[in-house]
Amino acid sequence: MRRPALKLLSTLLVAALPSTSVAAGFSIFEAGARALGMGGALVAQADDPSAIFFNPAGITQLDRTNVYLGVSLIFAGTKFAGVDPSPGFGVEDETKTMLFTPINAYITHTIRPGLAVGIGVFNPYGLGQDWENASTFSGRHIANEVDLKTFNINPTVAWSPSRYFSVGAGLQLLYAQVKLHQFIQRWDPNGSGLLDVGTLELTGDNGLDFGFNIGVRVVPDERFVIGATFRNQVTAEVDDGEADFTQVSSGNAALDAAVAAQFPADQQARTKVKLPWLASIAGAYTGLERWVFEVDFNITGWEEFEQLAFSFEDPTLDTVRPQDYETKLSIRSGAGYDLTEDIQVRGGYYYDPTPQPEKAMSPLLADQDRHGITAGLGYARSSWTVDVFGLYIFTDERDNEGTSLDNFDGTYATFANLVGINIGYRF
Repeated sequence: MRRPALKLLSTLLVAALPSTSVAAGFSIFEAGARALGMGGALVAQADDPSAIFFNPAGITQLDRTNVYLGVSLIFAGTKFAGVDPSPGFGVEDETKTMLFTPINAYITHTIRPGLAVGIGVFNPYGLGQDWENASTFSGRHIANEVDLKTFNINPTVAWSPSRYFSVGAGLQLLYAQVKLHQFIQRWDPNGSGLLDVGTLELTGDNGLDFGFNIGVRVVPDERFVIGATFRNQVTAEVDDGEADFTQVSSGNAALDAAVAAQFPADQQARTKVKLPWLASIAGAYTGLERWVFEVDFNITGWEEFEQLAFSFEDPTLDTVRPQDYETKLSIRSGAGYDLTEDIQVRGGYYYDPTPQPEKAMSPLLADQDRHGITAGLGYARSSWTVDVFGLYIFTDERDNEGTSLDNFDGTYATFANLVGINIGYRF
């Protein structure tokens, strides 16, 4: 009876890994409205406080003290169509339309020309699914609801010995919290199939894990800027995941009595997972009057995510679950045009291929290649700035081709649309 706890814990730790419900994998790239208006391409320019996220070397360009606060609204959902043998042709399910609100907040301060410090808080990873009609959803034995929240606190320092070069570094303090819910099933001895006999709610957090990020910015001449960054691999350790079991009536008294005699007690589980590194290189061009163009290349080291290994209070439950993600290259590009002295219009495109193999697709997360089209608008006047963006994500249906680790095969289709705003002030 405890095996479902193992399956749910494995999906818990999958969710606690990086990467966006709106970027490939589980990451959230919505860390600044100005950048997102240009497809998320800001590693080279890095000239607003969100450079703490995109390239810490850039904060040396900012004068005095700057505050930049923002929020994004993410509307997302998933549909599933099953195939034989499980859950079967004709089975169709969908999630509720979910609303996620990742935030970002930055403050930077220039100590003296060429030396600056700052701190940022943002939600780098996140995931949420809530399937309609939980008690009848065909994948409820895997996961019918998940809610993941993460916060990254990123203190940063940057130094520029000349106008042609700057370097920055930061410390990552990552906190993740998750809740998952699933149904536990047993075969009906009377032959009517699987019956729900209980539920399992699992909650956990990683306490606090640490990493670093570094960045450089080079200006070969006044028309070109080159930027590069690296965020290291972080090992997330979950030492106190809590699994709460609740028995429910199956409608079969004899089965309920047998289940009660074996029903698992609440227990803890432990694991540690290597989160991927991220390396970026980018170039920006400002040689055309009123225009700025940028292209960013981002490599995410998903090959670190090979498996999930678990140890339980009951050692007979210890297991290893393969994942076999692949390192991927994503491309983000954008342009900005100064419509007036105060107003800039922006547009962008990105391609973000999924690192998730077909066998790891599940009701928790079924990832797909993503194409994003963005548009943005910026207003700057005196000490104030206001940036807004909209993002539409294109994905194709994806079939796991009968390879599911959960023996739950079919086709998934997802959608996500976003809007966001940042407001900045310079003291």
